[in-house]
Amino acid sequence: MSQEDQIGGSDCEEIGEGLLVQPVNALSSLAFVAAGIAVAVRARGLDVAMKRQAWFFAALLVLTGLGSVIYHGPQWPGARFMHDAPIAVIVIQSLVTPVWRLVRKQPVLPGWTPKRGATLVVAWVLAAGSFIGGRTDSPLCDPDSVAQPHGSWHLVASIGFFVWSEILFHDASAPSKRDRPVPAPPDGTERSGNG
Repeated sequence: MSQEDQIGGSDCEEIGEGLLVQPVNALSSLAFVAAGIAVAVRARGLDVAMKRQAWFFAALLVLTGLGSVIYHGPQWPGARFMHDAPIAVIVIQSLVTPVWRLVRKQPVLPGWTPKRGATLVVAWVLAAGSFIGGRTDSPLCDPDSVAQPHGSWHLVASIGFFVWSEILFHDASAPSKRDRPVPAPPDGTERSGNG
């Protein structure tokens, strides 16, 4: 069986032996887990309906990361499904959520700002380049290198999904904690900026 026919074989990194058969691709997959945890933590202040959607998105990111670790790591039975299913569902949720909001006449992308939009575009352009560059048949492929473009795809795509979650779930017009006024002390004296 050629490398490309094996699980992870199209992702450039040499397939070795042991618990992490593609160590760079396996360990870089943990970026999705970190992104999922960040999305869940950020969701704490949302209203109940939005919080549920954000937590589902966060859970899918964590499952994407864990499935990818299993896919590029021990390659247990079912690894391909554990790798492919969560990412497919998160893409579906990412596409359906704005359409569903549009149909219901709700704000489609409540967290949209030009800065977030630009960050999202940069992340996805870099992710696409890393994904293409990380294919086994790519001229950038060096199976023995520690610098694996597919591993970079994991890192940049996880950032892209985090930014997308900010756009999908967080109201950009709501003041952030740092923008809220500091309450005056109970004695009525004003607080100075230096104290």
